[in-house]
Amino acid sequence: MNCELCGKKVGKPSTVSIEGSTLQVCSDCSRHGKEVLASGKNSLSQDEILRRIQKKREAYSSTRGMSRGDKVLALDYSDRIREARLEMGQTQDDLAQSVNEKKSVIAKLEKGSLRPSDELTKKLESSLNIELMDEYQEAPTHSSNDGAVLTLGDLIKQAKAN
Repeated sequence: MNCELCGKKVGKPSTVSIEGSTLQVCSDCSRHGKEVLASGKNSLSQDEILRRIQKKREAYSSTRGMSRGDKVLALDYSDRIREARLEMGQTQDDLAQSVNEKKSVIAKLEKGSLRPSDELTKKLESSLNIELMDEYQEAPTHSSNDGAVLTLGDLIKQAKAN
């Protein structure tokens, strides 16, 4: 067998985890990772896997820790910016100068391909006299009569029944 990292011939390789990948390596290369127990990739319990998934979801959630009354960027911010600029008779160049940004930034904002920073949002709100922030509202969840959350299949069945 050859070391999967350096290619050297190995009699008895060590199993190590290097940056999330499990490799069979020689003793020299084993110092680059953490040794994996004999059970390999399946060594994590189901609870540990679920805990890690939940932790990642929370880390990537843009609304983590938000409560009713907090402000978030409006979904239609690009339309609000474009409409307010046009109502004021300004070009993208004019608006860019008034908020000290490049014209390309304004164009991307109006297309919705760029989300404004908090600082730029305040400048735009002030310059255009508009609100770009809305109150945070949790998405409603549908539930059945007994309080259980409905699945997509349940909703389809209800729609067919009506």
